[in-house]
Amino acid sequence: MTSGNAKKMLWVIAALLAARPCAYAAFEDLGFGARAPGMGDAVTGVADDISAIYYNPAGLSSLERPKMMASHALFYTGLSDGSSLGLSAVALAVPIASGRNGTLGVAWQQFSLSGVYFEQTGQVSWGYRFDKGTKYEKFSVGGTMKYLNHGFTRLDETYNAVESSIMQNGATDPVLAGANARSALDADVGVLYRLTRRWTLGAAFLNAMQADVAFSGSDKDRIPMKTRLGASYKSLWLVLAADARLQKAPDGKMDKQFVFAAEKVFPSLDRGDIGVRCSLGAGDREFKQATLGLSYKIQKIQFDYGFSLPIGTVKETSGNHKLALTYHFGTATQTELAETELLDQYKRLREAQDYKSPRDTAILNDPRLAEVKEQVLKENYYAANKLIMEKANELLPDSSVVNLTRRLSTVAAFYPSLAVEGRPKQRWEELLSGGARNIIGGNDLRAMKQLSYAQSLNQQDSALSNFLDRAAELTRVAADKVPSDYSRGWAEYKVTESDEFYSKKRYPEALRKLEELFELEPNALMALKKSGSCSYMLGNYARAVHDWEQAFRLEPDPLEKTKLGKMTDEARAKLGKGSAWEPIGVRARGDSEEEKPAAGPATDAREIEKLYQSGADSYAKGEYGKAADAFRKILTKDPQNTQAKKALERIIRLSR
Repeated sequence: MTSGNAKKMLWVIAALLAARPCAYAAFEDLGFGARAPGMGDAVTGVADDISAIYYNPAGLSSLERPKMMASHALFYTGLSDGSSLGLSAVALAVPIASGRNGTLGVAWQQFSLSGVYFEQTGQVSWGYRFDKGTKYEKFSVGGTMKYLNHGFTRLDETYNAVESSIMQNGATDPVLAGANARSALDADVGVLYRLTRRWTLGAAFLNAMQADVAFSGSDKDRIPMKTRLGASYKSLWLVLAADARLQKAPDGKMDKQFVFAAEKVFPSLDRGDIGVRCSLGAGDREFKQATLGLSYKIQKIQFDYGFSLPIGTVKETSGNHKLALTYHFGTATQTELAETELLDQYKRLREAQDYKSPRDTAILNDPRLAEVKEQVLKENYYAANKLIMEKANELLPDSSVVNLTRRLSTVAAFYPSLAVEGRPKQRWEELLSGGARNIIGGNDLRAMKQLSYAQSLNQQDSALSNFLDRAAELTRVAADKVPSDYSRGWAEYKVTESDEFYSKKRYPEALRKLEELFELEPNALMALKKSGSCSYMLGNYARAVHDWEQAFRLEPDPLEKTKLGKMTDEARAKLGKGSAWEPIGVRARGDSEEEKPAAGPATDAREIEKLYQSGADSYAKGEYGKAADAFRKILTKDPQNTQAKKALERIIRLSR
């Protein structure tokens, strides 16, 4: 180390050591992790992740599964004296008894200055949320015990400074000549108050014991207590937060700082979630700061980056950089599952945004189309298409008739007739017939499921494959094609997809895959068994009983019947208040295909799309009443809408 750099280093140490009554800098607030620093540390009222250990221990109560984090930060990079200021941290948080007894968190962090000065902090935190139904149910409280240790290394320059002090003043500097390490205990306390579903208020009192960390016994160097007051607004993928910070300054005045922050997450089903955050802060003693943050989360792993730049204070620096890696243990939480389901439904909505409603297609009940309807019912599509072309002059320029003609001519081009005499239809032929009828009738979503299923059962039929592709272009609804190695086609594929989710304990998604199958195969035995198992794991014992009883009636194997009977009895034993399940607006399973009511002329899919969008937006904002009203309106217009049914059922579960 050169003499010039050594002198600069000593000045930095002197500034950090807080050796004199007129200054303090030991154990300054350097932040924790990388997510919160990206928000300017304005998370007192947010405190919803593992960093609550540091910022507000009451927030630990919101963790639903264990989490571990490791981080490293570099401060004031690019300083001309070449000094290196770094902060490393590790933390672990574990809910006790699934959170019923609160959440325990531990953390260790170390700050160092070029190997010359260091600060170490060990923390044990606990956060607890009061039970629902009590008068304190909106409150969470928490506390932290901290072990503080700091010290410095005596370099040759230190001894030179001691000798110089003796010669000039006749006395040694108590810091440079005394003990070079000091430990102390301190504590933090915090509280959260959930004003509404979206608004939360928070308060934290850090360093409440104001520990004395002076190196010299003759001096006092108490860490000042820091008061943090915060508020946050949280929707599904958006956080807005504000913090007010109060701290007694060395001159006896009360320093005040204010920070405003925002965080936005851009989620996806299969490519991970990207988060963007920022903040602006201002306060006394020329405090001005801007921060930015980024994150990427994929499955159980989350990467965070935070950047902050002090404005108008430290110059010749490229700012502070913080990186953190967080790992989430255990299965997905109910909130995360709900987010996944909502994303999946958004995806389906986008795929079906050009869905053609029955009003866009002329209905066959029009008296002018009586002869055309007769041929369609006989599945003589060539004859029906010929008749409608002959009537074109008296029907046009009705745009709905044009659309009907286009659909009918498409079906007729591939299948002039699907009528079969003298033998029963095979399953793929039944599905093809149903898909053709729904294409003509404008029920595009169901039509594409039927045609995809038919093609999966008869994959060697090139005409059917081509018809499926043409139907996808016509309806603009993607075909749900099945890999060729599934012998039972689409049904087996849906069961396999469900099994994959079930093995990962993602039961709502496993159940959704089975529901897709039930739309076309309401008596699928294996699917009924698995649906009962999913419902049982989700605590919906009434539905588990319903599905297993139906499977019992269909099961031919006596041993399997015995197993199903025992499972059904166990589910019945667990039935309690509020666990009854009723299919909302959907036919009971077991009804024949012919008994299922077809979409009527009043069904307006574009209005359904708007209602679903409105319901999804209300759900994301936590306005469950409005969301439920929107989904009920959909079921009034289209009783067969399974997406609205599932969304409404989920809201009912959340409201219990």
